[in-house]
Amino acid sequence: MGCGQGSHSGRGPDGAADVGRPVGPDGQSSVEVGARRDGAPDRVSTIDRGSGPDQAADIGPSPDLAADRPIGPDLVADVSAAADLTADRANSADLDGADAASSATDLAVEGPGPDGLGDGGCALADISLVNLPPIDFTKGYHNQPEIEAYLQAVAVAFPAIATYKVNGQSGQGRDVPYLIINATCQASPPAIFTNGTHHGDEPASTEAVLAIPDYLLRKSTTDASVRSLLETYAFYVLPLVNPDGFALNTRENADGLDINRDYSYPLRSDAESFQTVEAQHMKSLQESVGFRAAIAYHSGAQEVLWPWCYTADATVDGGFFTAAGQKTAQAMNFAIYQQSYDDYPTQGEYIDFAYWKSHTLAATFEVSAVKAPSVALLAGVVDGASKGTVAWVQAVDDHANGRLHGLSTTAETRRRFPLTAPFDGTNRLE
Repeated sequence: MGCGQGSHSGRGPDGAADVGRPVGPDGQSSVEVGARRDGAPDRVSTIDRGSGPDQAADIGPSPDLAADRPIGPDLVADVSAAADLTADRANSADLDGADAASSATDLAVEGPGPDGLGDGGCALADISLVNLPPIDFTKGYHNQPEIEAYLQAVAVAFPAIATYKVNGQSGQGRDVPYLIINATCQASPPAIFTNGTHHGDEPASTEAVLAIPDYLLRKSTTDASVRSLLETYAFYVLPLVNPDGFALNTRENADGLDINRDYSYPLRSDAESFQTVEAQHMKSLQESVGFRAAIAYHSGAQEVLWPWCYTADATVDGGFFTAAGQKTAQAMNFAIYQQSYDDYPTQGEYIDFAYWKSHTLAATFEVSAVKAPSVALLAGVVDGASKGTVAWVQAVDDHANGRLHGLSTTAETRRRFPLTAPFDGTNRLE
């Protein structure tokens, strides 16, 4: 969970810090997909490394999620098929001989540039569902190699609008992969950041983010409003903020630190924060892009939350947050939407940092009442999270264009859902 109860603990209710590892330098490099240490298959693409991852009756995966996560679709074959499709389309294109061969090589091997646009320019109008790599949420949770393979497959299938990158490595050396979908035909469009798995024992949050490329691209072929969002915003999709915790099925990272308490906020400087390498990577990406909006996905409750987490004071955008929260909660069929502090106070969360430093319209989505819902329920959780994602981004777009009318946010009228049971800093108890 994130800013809401239970999930954004790691500090106790008093917010006492528990981080203490020195900050390491950020670095950049570039490697070919296929030069993988974890045994993932060879792929014709390039990774651009960015600077720098309970309820017993309904738990699907066992405590050892690294060993026990059900294996999803055969993405190795999907990536290969996607690569073949890309090559076939390039070879059959109506281009002049040598130019066609050169164009196909550029797109398949190099992929889009840093802005997410390949040599062929943006091509949302040409999206074909035939080329969309399959992703299945009805058969089980996905492990890290499958997550990476799927994101890479989307980049290979749609090289003109999708880029696969790696936002550095975790403390134990695991990649932090992400995908950029940029169909705006702009080099520097306004961007939306979706990230999951700040807490490694919340795999429903991972799946919610992993579903975003499929949902957006699929819906864009039938829903004009989704298509408009894709043509206006670049989407950054990062499923694994905490890959070490994900592998270990622990809330914290490999050093036992809660990444979602390690960000700076108005009462704590950067120098006093960012002790985890994973939060350092998030800081670097946040500062390099300056996202228009962001969603941090968590699981363990069903809520839509927004800044501030550390104070009861409303933000200057309180009217937007309340209206957008209501709209998003309705889309997800949730009853609770509120300022995060009204759930319970925390310090050092990602959404406070993003809003404070970049004026990013950031939210926490608690997507499931339990951290790891059963496989039978997972697809429904993912679908609800996808609908909420579109609702939040639509509210951001409406706000930018004067179409979203804010609700009252005064201390007296702000909607609150107080705790109904003691909070131990770790689990939601009511």
